[in-house]
Amino acid sequence: MPEYQSWTFPDIPTELADQLFHNEEKLVVVGVIGKSAFSDCNKMVAIGVLDSDPSMLEHEPQESTIQFYYNRKKSILFLHFQTTFDVACMQKMLEEELAQNTYGHFLLFNQRVRNRFARMLLFATQVCHIIVFVELSVTFDASLLMIFRALKIVRDKYILKFLPKLVKNSSTGTFLGKSARLCSPRILFLFENYPDGYEKTSECISKLEFEVEDSIYKMLRNEFIITNNSAMSLFSIPSNKRFVYYNTDIKMREDPLLKSISLLQDFLEKNSFKEDDEDDLEDLTPFKGFGKPLTQCNLERVHSSAEETFLKKRNFMDLLMDHVNEALEMGFDDSSTKFKGKNHFVILPAKAWYDTFNLLHRIFIENPDNPKFEANDGDYKAYLENFNKIMDIDDEFFNACCDTGLQKAFAMYNNPTLTHYSSTVHKKLVEEAVSLYMKYARGTQKTINENKLREMCERCWRNGKQQCEILSLRGNPCILPKHMVTEPSEHSSGHVFISTCNCGRTQGRREDPYTIRHANYEFYEYMANNCSLCAKVKKVHFPVFEPSINDYRAAEFEQAFPKLSIIDSIDLVDRRNMRSANSFASDECSQPLTASQGTHTNLSLVTSDELCKITADVDGQSSEESMNELVIQVKDKNDIKADEKERSIYRQPSTTEYLPGMVHTESPLGLLPRFPSWSLACVGPSSVYSHSTGLLEHFQSGFLSGANFLLPWDVHVRLEHSASWAYENSRLRKMGEVFILKIFVGCEYECPRGHRFMMSSADKVLRGGSGIMRDSGSKIVYNNMPLYFPCPSRSHKADIGQLMRVHVVTPKAPVNVMLDPKVRTGEREYIFSMGLPNPPKLTQSAYWILRLPYIYQGDDGPISPPSEITAANAINYGCLMAGMFGVSETEMDE
Repeated sequence: MPEYQSWTFPDIPTELADQLFHNEEKLVVVGVIGKSAFSDCNKMVAIGVLDSDPSMLEHEPQESTIQFYYNRKKSILFLHFQTTFDVACMQKMLEEELAQNTYGHFLLFNQRVRNRFARMLLFATQVCHIIVFVELSVTFDASLLMIFRALKIVRDKYILKFLPKLVKNSSTGTFLGKSARLCSPRILFLFENYPDGYEKTSECISKLEFEVEDSIYKMLRNEFIITNNSAMSLFSIPSNKRFVYYNTDIKMREDPLLKSISLLQDFLEKNSFKEDDEDDLEDLTPFKGFGKPLTQCNLERVHSSAEETFLKKRNFMDLLMDHVNEALEMGFDDSSTKFKGKNHFVILPAKAWYDTFNLLHRIFIENPDNPKFEANDGDYKAYLENFNKIMDIDDEFFNACCDTGLQKAFAMYNNPTLTHYSSTVHKKLVEEAVSLYMKYARGTQKTINENKLREMCERCWRNGKQQCEILSLRGNPCILPKHMVTEPSEHSSGHVFISTCNCGRTQGRREDPYTIRHANYEFYEYMANNCSLCAKVKKVHFPVFEPSINDYRAAEFEQAFPKLSIIDSIDLVDRRNMRSANSFASDECSQPLTASQGTHTNLSLVTSDELCKITADVDGQSSEESMNELVIQVKDKNDIKADEKERSIYRQPSTTEYLPGMVHTESPLGLLPRFPSWSLACVGPSSVYSHSTGLLEHFQSGFLSGANFLLPWDVHVRLEHSASWAYENSRLRKMGEVFILKIFVGCEYECPRGHRFMMSSADKVLRGGSGIMRDSGSKIVYNNMPLYFPCPSRSHKADIGQLMRVHVVTPKAPVNVMLDPKVRTGEREYIFSMGLPNPPKLTQSAYWILRLPYIYQGDDGPISPPSEITAANAINYGCLMAGMFGVSETEMDE
């Protein structure tokens, strides 16, 4: 019969139950709990209770399993608790949660592991006289202090309230008393591993154990886990007995099966068996000479040293039996000498104790595991609801850290000096606040509080600190607080630009425009009232919408027109301008530029590729001088009147609907804008410009040094009826039937800082000096000029200059220079025009300035200028298309 009889709760064998329960002998209950690193989860090996190695037993580890080991001779009942602190049970629990997708955060899993262990330890303090805590490490695990302290709070706050009431009516209620437990159990610490570097002598072992005992005692006293009154403590520590034991047997957990297999392999590898190998066989026998006659056993007495004898005789059971004997004889009274009170200690018979065990197991283990259980007692219900909250002290600490970080981070974001700010600044402040929060945040609420912080910052920003941020026509956000407006002009981006009036003499400050009317019309009207020259100049009036009813509105049409190919676009414009071209010829009794000039003859839209093709054809047929040659013909005046009559019938603008944007090639016929976006004015005679000095500051202000010159453009004119030119013959150089006209042209760019400069070609800024005489205006007449170009001024940031004016100085000859500018810009590549029925004629011997729109607007909204640009890619953002100039003869009677 084995020394210890064992079973697993609640499956107690019937025979053993009869024997145990009919025996009135009292039992000392010893609970074994702690940590185990082996798959069997058995911590009884160091105690010496097991008859065989745990690896040889068939047992499936399961958390909350309680195994009983009963020794009748010694009156001891061991309770072996398998908890989540055993590695095999923890691993099984982890695998189950991963399979069920309930793992969550690591700290949450660690809390569940610790809470289930704490619940089992609390139950052990209620049903045991002695608790043996098995530790794998060589030092005391200080993290256990937090569990001990939390359990003491639970006991003082809840258990002492509900447990006496629950056991009062039971058969064992009178035995448990007010403390509702057998006694304040003594706790013994069993360290399975001995630290490396320490000698295994009686002196060193005793010294180590005494030092660890002092350390544990001080930590438990400092945390008030043990007090002077042991009845109010979670457990007790003996004052004059040892309670720490270090195992020095390194072969305690050696697997016998593996050792046998290793020896078998060694024997199989040997060729023959010799008598010398008998020593190896002795390792397999229980003792030396086992199975041999005494006469053949030549046993020699081996004298062991005192230290070896000490190590062999040393075992944990001797230490444990000292405490068991004390419990059987007089009980435990571990209160301090300062405390004078009655100590509670009771040893129950097996039957009474087992009934008590079942009752407390149901209260502490079964009911909390049952999610459907509802407690009738209020104190017990409070215990079930708050047990995990009290145990999760580290989580509460982490939550407090998160709350502190949340408050500091939000206080940093909610800076009272910032009244309102943009979304970009808002995002930057939020990231700075989150970065500060992350320095404090730990635990499971880290991500939740981060999202909460972002929501708080977002709510704070939107409730009074949000900036308007409505973009201006130049892409700058409004800097005012978010506000309701009735007119877009009530917005303000805070940007102020320097811009020039229509005539170019006066410069003024302008706010960033929010309406196309303010950008292209109202500002220049305001500047005209403050400029002495603008009021005197001769202007060309552009057709605008004139309502005939009060209920007029903007025209509604599909904004996403199908994009035309360049050939279809040219054909469409040719058909629209066919009558205009004929009328122009009849009005002036002459013909626009012919193909011999290298440009389109009827002033319609062409691309640079078409121009190159035409130029290539001309190069093969004529000389370099014929590139600028004009052929002017005279038409009959009867044709002129017929064309005017037909054009007046064909072009009847609407008086009820206006064009919401600007005039472009895809605009519906018959719609006019409400205001002109262009300006064409004669600012003086041709004598105001001197090619040797350029544009002077008092006449045209703001030009960069060296970039204030116009380019000469020599145009060869060939007349079929040259008699009308006789009165000017002395002023012109005659080369047979060809006359040379000198026209000065210039494409002026203006940056937001008010810098103005001319371009000598599509990719080169004009530079003054002697080289200006060699530049030719044909480079800008016969090429597409970029709408935007980097300003050459020296500044920390390259400003973007915009093509704002075209300067033309007409010759003193009986001809008129014609202008038909077309600007291509935007992603849809709109082609904007002035919207005049006929190209305007510029009077002879005069200085004319064409002011282009400040902002371009198509059917789908304004087109913002680019934020960055280089000379290489400037042409990609829009251009003034080549072929805008034409020349016609002036009639004698005009």
